[in-house]
Amino acid sequence: MAARAEAALALFGCTLLCLACSSSRSTERVFNGRTTPGHYIEPEAYAAYTRGAYHEARGEWADAERAYRQALESDESSPDIWTRLGAIACRADLGQALEDFEQALASEEYAPAWAERARCLHAHQKPDAALTAAQRAVQLEPRDADMNLLIVRLYHASSKDEQARAWLFAWLLREPELGGRDSELRDQSSQLGDATLSALVQAELARRQRTAARQLTETSALVTAPSEVPGGVLAALRAGDLAAARAAAAEAKLSSLELALLATKHGQPELGLSQAQLLLAADPRDADALIAALDAARSSGNEASFSALLRGAQSTGLPGLSLAKLLTQLLRGRISDEAADHWRDAYLRVIAPQVNPPGAR
Repeated sequence: MAARAEAALALFGCTLLCLACSSSRSTERVFNGRTTPGHYIEPEAYAAYTRGAYHEARGEWADAERAYRQALESDESSPDIWTRLGAIACRADLGQALEDFEQALASEEYAPAWAERARCLHAHQKPDAALTAAQRAVQLEPRDADMNLLIVRLYHASSKDEQARAWLFAWLLREPELGGRDSELRDQSSQLGDATLSALVQAELARRQRTAARQLTETSALVTAPSEVPGGVLAALRAGDLAAARAAAAEAKLSSLELALLATKHGQPELGLSQAQLLLAADPRDADALIAALDAARSSGNEASFSALLRGAQSTGLPGLSLAKLLTQLLRGRISDEAADHWRDAYLRVIAPQVNPPGAR
């Protein structure tokens, strides 16, 4: 039981660390409509990098390359910048692209560089080399749906359907989140001409849909504040009078945590932050108060308080069911949908049974 509690605390701690990194030395990029976390890029280089990403998205290859090379002047070893240069060079010059990818991989094994290398080699009809690069990308980032599907396609194109079937089904069983690639997975299994595999894929995807629907129902039941707000509390909040709101909340038998959540929900996040910070001052391990404070700081745009709250969250308890959905929303807004979904699923599987064990009333 102690080991399970430690694991749950570690899970919550990692989630807070993820949020902390979102407000410190990390960078998000958008390519092909998807936001992905990447290596930190020095501020002097980031403006040029952003211009490069903008031009690349618009197909303005020469302008994109110039911007990326300008970014290199301030951050010459950035694997992100070299990877994007390689992707651009690949359109016309395979040799130059491979040199750029080697630069991206000079200081570390970097999954996005291997993935772009695989795409490039595939585009230039180098299936064996593309397969090797894609496999290395998956070794470094097993959840890369593009690379897993590319490996299946490359095996199939080389008439290695047995390896393609094995890879596809192993990926399906290993990967909890397919990133919306269900239809492509169905298509790939159908193209392999294996009725048994297609049936197994359909059954597994159907099972996941049922599980997702059940989890959505459970998560939707996690409320963050009472739906009906006593008039006196709401009037005090709208007046910006936290002391009067506390008195009205006590009379209405609302908890201090509910008051903090209500203040943020009804357009007074500064009051919500103040109320939540009072709870944290009384008990720094109050995970529910911490999440309420983070949400209030985010809603008010108070990045200084948001960062300070995370720095002070070195040792915390476990959040209750009523705040799990709020943390999911925080992750979805500041990190990614994938991070939010991982937290939600892990919470329901690991933390919820300890916070609200079966049979508890």
